[in-house]
Amino acid sequence: MLAKPEHEVAYNDLIQLLREHAEKVTSVEMLAIASNMLGKLVAMQDQRMITPSIAMEIVVKNMEEGNKQVIENLRLKSEGNA
Repeated sequence: MLAKPEHEVAYNDLIQLLREHAEKVTSVEMLAIASNMLGKLVAMQDQRMITPSIAMEIVVKNMEEGNKQVIENLRLKSEGNA
């Protein structure tokens, strides 16, 4: 399952929350916090429906997709800038 375009509202809410703490933590600390939260979300899945390997497959696919989105946005913003 990939995040859907309609999930952007929740994503933007999370980004706003992270921005409130951005001055107090480094980007590496923010990565650690987000990873910790992700680990907790994986642990809270109903294992009768989502096995740990399925959960990690969802995580990996969405990490890859998020990476692609950021790279594409950076590429678009830098077009025409030499």
